[in-house]
Amino acid sequence: MAKKTRETLDFSVSGDPLQSYMDAKYASQNNGIWDIASDAVSGLASGIMANKESMRLEEEDNKKILEAHEDQFTQNIEKINDQLGGLGEEYMSVATNEAKVMQEEYMEAVRAGDKEAQSRIKMKLQGLATASGSLKESLNIAAELKNDGLLSKGRTEEEIKIASICTNPANGVFQDGAYGFKDPETGKIYTQEDLDNSLGQIDEVASKAYLDYEMGQNESGMNYVNGTGPDFDFNRIKTSIGDNFIKEDNIMSIMHDDFRKSGESNTFKNDLSGYLEQMPDYYKTFNIDVDGDGIPGNSEEDKAALVKAITDKTDTNYDFKMSKNIVADYLARQSEEKFYGSHPTGKSATERKAMRPLPGENQKTFLARGGILGELAKEGTVYNEETMTFENIAYDSDVAFQKWKNSKK
Repeated sequence: MAKKTRETLDFSVSGDPLQSYMDAKYASQNNGIWDIASDAVSGLASGIMANKESMRLEEEDNKKILEAHEDQFTQNIEKINDQLGGLGEEYMSVATNEAKVMQEEYMEAVRAGDKEAQSRIKMKLQGLATASGSLKESLNIAAELKNDGLLSKGRTEEEIKIASICTNPANGVFQDGAYGFKDPETGKIYTQEDLDNSLGQIDEVASKAYLDYEMGQNESGMNYVNGTGPDFDFNRIKTSIGDNFIKEDNIMSIMHDDFRKSGESNTFKNDLSGYLEQMPDYYKTFNIDVDGDGIPGNSEEDKAALVKAITDKTDTNYDFKMSKNIVADYLARQSEEKFYGSHPTGKSATERKAMRPLPGENQKTFLARGGILGELAKEGTVYNEETMTFENIAYDSDVAFQKWKNSKK
């Protein structure tokens, strides 16, 4: 896939209503300057509202079109299921008509004694049989993926449309030795390769591998809480996740599907808006300013546009490397939560890492309060099993601790 050049969105008000309004007012020369300014502001506001309404209506129309394609695709798959793996009457009719034409060409070659033409036509007939078998396989794969719920929710609107067109037997054509599918609206011919590429799957392999990795982080975290093993290295983990799990051909599945098996409502796409509120710099990085107020991320339109730029590979602002970095950061934060785990006290990892033993406190009590022994080990604090106390040179100046310690002698 060719690398896309990221462009910033330029959503100035359509037709620049302010300039149009000002030009009209100056041309009339009937109003004073304050009237012009007042009317211009009113015209600008109207233009912005009209633009927002236009965007909303366009979004609704696109949603309806997408739903229609999804419904058509479902109906197409039901037909394929009913045919029990066969091509069905429509495709067989196309194949039969092609075979008849080739048969007539072959008989003409026989009458003419043209051996070379006869061999060529035989090869075309064999090609027709091969193409029919290949088409049947592609359609059956489409049906299996749909029936088994393996199609990714990260497929683009165009891919959903192509799948709908290419599984509809009414759109089947045969030309240049191969089956194709004609868009009834535009006349564009799609190929079997287009069909195959439109069937993006949920990446269950990467999902399982990542969950195993995340579970490993949980085990490492338990060791750290109990005083053994290293602390969570966020940057190293983030880099590891990006390098080992996020690829250009599976990032849409990671973002849109239940990659972490935490529920459909907890996908990266569904969590993204809340995540971005904690990462406001991303608005500046993408420089998306839909409402034209000069402040990226300052409106719901800006925020929606950024979500689309990150999660939709057809968006003009989409950049794989930037989306990969954001997804890796998000997953690293999930791994960090797994590492430290949740504690019955409800304390956050930050609060727990800041905890230190109270004077005279034993290890069991410290852990029960949410303490992390690994944090103490960094400072050279160790637990003495004989005295059942924490020992560290820093405590030598702790009067309360020394008083308690002396009482035990």
